[in-house]
Amino acid sequence: MGATAHLGIKFGEYDATIASLIPHYKALIDAAADAVDATAPRSPAVVDLGTGSGALAAQILKVRPKARLIGIDADASMLDAARKRLKGRIDTIEDDFELARIPRCDVVSASFSLHHIDTGRKKAALYKRCFTSLRDGGIFVSADCFLSSSAKLRQRNRQAWLDHLQRKYTKRKSEQFLRTWAKEDVYFSLDREVELLKEAGFSTEVTWRQDSFAVVVGLK
Repeated sequence: MGATAHLGIKFGEYDATIASLIPHYKALIDAAADAVDATAPRSPAVVDLGTGSGALAAQILKVRPKARLIGIDADASMLDAARKRLKGRIDTIEDDFELARIPRCDVVSASFSLHHIDTGRKKAALYKRCFTSLRDGGIFVSADCFLSSSAKLRQRNRQAWLDHLQRKYTKRKSEQFLRTWAKEDVYFSLDREVELLKEAGFSTEVTWRQDSFAVVVGLK
């Protein structure tokens, strides 16, 4: 399923709508790019997994104008949008990032794409592939939803997400969004994500966190 269909967004309205659905969206994208800015070389090769409309790739290009970008996504229409957004500054691979070869690079990035991986075994395999593809000193960065290990905090964070949705949508529609995504997406706890990255060989940092959203960094 493409990103537009998955989130129920009309193609031309993707960037305008995503922030109404995802709390702290701009802050997350900015924080992910800041992590790249803090660690990546001046002219990094960047592979963006599930690149979507190119929002994170565009922000990385702002902090690293000489970056060489490759976006991997199975949704051809989103890759078209990314190429237009970045004015041709991104090469694209139309493929499932779980299966596609990850080119040799300095940065592997992802934003709101890796929660489509439905088992820990598959995610561990992807993280190992990312580690292998990165040059020494490379960075993996993911901006996404990562659950708390505390049931009480998970409930509070869910309510915060619901409150965010209700700024634009009805309570019924907001609840429907969360129920639908809970069936389609797989959110691991932050502790588990860090554990999987360490098992792949990374040292890890959490550079930004708010409610159930975070930027997780793996360093090679």
